[in-house]
Order: sequence, then C-alpha cells, then structure tokens
Amino acid sequence: MTEYGIDTGRIAELLAELGVSAQRHRLEILKRAVVAHGGRWDLPSDVSGVYEPALLSLQVFGVHAMAETLDELPRNWMRAAANIIEGGACRWSEAG
Repeated sequence: MTEYGIDTGRIAELLAELGVSAQRHRLEILKRAVVAHGGRWDLPSDVSGVYEPALLSLQVFGVHAMAETLDELPRNWMRAAANIIEGGACRWSEAG
C-alpha cells in the first residue's frame, strides 16, 4: 500500500533484503536503492576530508534515518522501516 508517499510494499522488500545481508553490505544496498528509486542521502565523500557532514542521513521509499556513523545508518533505517510497516499493519487491521 502506498500512503503519504510511503510505499510499504517496497519498504518491506528492501527490509527483507537487508535482513539477509551481511552488515558490511547494507549501506551499499541502501545507496543502490536511493539511486534506483529516487531517494536522497547526506553521506561523507569517498575522499577523506572533502565533505563530512556532522549528521549522516538517508531516505528511500519515504523512510528517513539519521546516524552519527556509517555503521549505524543501515541499522537505523531498518528500525524506522520496521516501525512504519508495524504501524501501518496496526492501522489497517483496525480499519478493517
């Protein structure tokens, strides 16, 4: 279901892919999703010292996450995505 620009079907698919992927690959999977589906990120440059934001962020399929380190960002996105799916499931079950 898509509501308010949030595509829960795609969120669930990406969350499932991340869930079976090794931690070290999760950020790259999220970056590919951002490029392929029109999300956005604020991440440090690959070249050290060129651009280093104080707070890292990534948004794809309407799910936004922030973190202080690159290691935390995929985990925070996964938590936010799971919360959206869980909240949507509760809302839709109450409506039915």
